Amino acid sequence: MLKASTLGHHELHQTIQDGTLDGDSFDHESHVRLAWYYLVNWPYQQAIEKFNVDFLHFISDAGAAGKYHRTITDALLQLIASHLDDPQCRSDWNYFKRDARPLFEDASGLLQRFYSSRLLASDEARNSFQTADLKDLPEPYPGLIPDGRE
Repeated sequence: MLKASTLGHHELHQTIQDGTLDGDSFDHESHVRLAWYYLVNWPYQQAIEKFNVDFLHFISDAGAAGKYHRTITDALLQLIASHLDDPQCRSDWNYFKRDARPLFEDASGLLQRFYSSRLLASDEARNSFQTADLKDLPEPYPGLIPDGRE
């Protein structure tokens, strides 16, 4: 099995799809990097759906489907997308990491700015995307949405 930290962005994506990634090596940074890859390579809505399908397939194969949480996944994708207004954030992973530091340092705390614990703990939030109940999430970079529409 391949380790996430040793792979380029495209290779990480490929190993998620073909099941050759060592699930134990897939940490939070790998998760964000994979989401970033989808967002810079597909239109926003397509990236969201494709990421969720591929990610759920990957964690199901790893026996961890119970860890999947649709609202957290989509909210983090939207937070990542909100940083992509800067062309360097779309083309340079390391630049993106510096620009989006809170996503790496305390993603849970970041989500708590937008979502109550009660909402995130609900079955509805686990199974389908729920809008934030404390504060609106920042909008994704409009350039990711063809013709400015979702």
